[in-house]
Amino acid sequence: MQEAANKTILVLGGYGHFGARIVRALAASPGIEVIAAGRHPHKAAANLPGVDLAQVRCIAVDSHGPDLAGQLRASGAGLLIHAAGPFQGQDYTVARACIDAGLDYIDLADGRQFVVDFPAQLDAPARAAGRSVISGASTLPALSTAVVDALATQFDVLSDVDTVIAPAQATPLGLATVRAVLGYCGQSFPVWWQGRWQPVVGWGNPQAVQFAQLAPRLAAACEVPDHDVLLQRYPQLQGVRFRAALELPLLQRCLAALAWLRSHGLPMPMAALSGLFARCGRWFDRFGSELGGMRVSVQGLRAGLPHSVQWELTAPMLHGPEIPTFAAIILARRWAAGQPLPPGAHVCAGLVELAEFEAEFARWDIHSEITPHAAH
Repeated sequence: MQEAANKTILVLGGYGHFGARIVRALAASPGIEVIAAGRHPHKAAANLPGVDLAQVRCIAVDSHGPDLAGQLRASGAGLLIHAAGPFQGQDYTVARACIDAGLDYIDLADGRQFVVDFPAQLDAPARAAGRSVISGASTLPALSTAVVDALATQFDVLSDVDTVIAPAQATPLGLATVRAVLGYCGQSFPVWWQGRWQPVVGWGNPQAVQFAQLAPRLAAACEVPDHDVLLQRYPQLQGVRFRAALELPLLQRCLAALAWLRSHGLPMPMAALSGLFARCGRWFDRFGSELGGMRVSVQGLRAGLPHSVQWELTAPMLHGPEIPTFAAIILARRWAAGQPLPPGAHVCAGLVELAEFEAEFARWDIHSEITPHAAH
């Protein structure tokens, strides 16, 4: 928890795809001093358009370098936001360095094991040091669990949660995001469905999904923390499903083809393919739109009868990439206002309410609505 006078926030990966957005938002927040940190501070001017760099301190911090805790302590920051993904395959070096240096910590991780194992790995040292460290302050699981929490009030018993994210084709893609996506493409992982753990293949077997505001899309399974976090939060659930739906069927089928080849043992240079896929994807932008969305469908029982409710979000004008930053921004502003973050190590589930996200949606003309469905 921060010292009373310290309102300095360091954004690691502050020149990157999501980090730059967080720097921009916090720099516009009164009373907060922002440090944009990364390995290449000379990139700040190009990657932080619209930000008055006179108001933002840009420093070099290498998370893989020696004495990271010393670098963080010397920065004078009281809170670090870790936006330097992908988190799949990362360890907890940055969070541990924050604890050692006396900083609180928030990350945007959506790597399944990284987020799920976070509390067990870091709770004891964080509490001993009097620090708050939080993982998963992103669309998943922070926003997704906030939606389920809000919808759960309409049920006596929850049975199934089905989430689909549908990015706009023209959405800018960070290389870290593409690497994360391709990392589990074609790999088998367990999901809780029909009351038991079942294997699925990442990005394999795409199926049609419907949206209220978007055209129908194909959606395929992705490995995300929600598979475990929602089941821990609602043990009565019989199914937790998460899928992603690209706007263009051709690209979705290309991913499915890669998944099939990899699942059948063909060695695939996924790191090299990440850069290629990111570049080639841009060739198809003319065939897509600037409209993205997200849908969370919840089923269960109310008054003894089957009941279902759907929450759907629509993000226009390529504003979708702002959404993964909202939870971290909300928590950072709370921290800077002197409201203590919870001590110890936590997954970001239940820490930000849906109403707080909706206030951020309004800033970006992002629309969301809850639609009750008739009992069936």
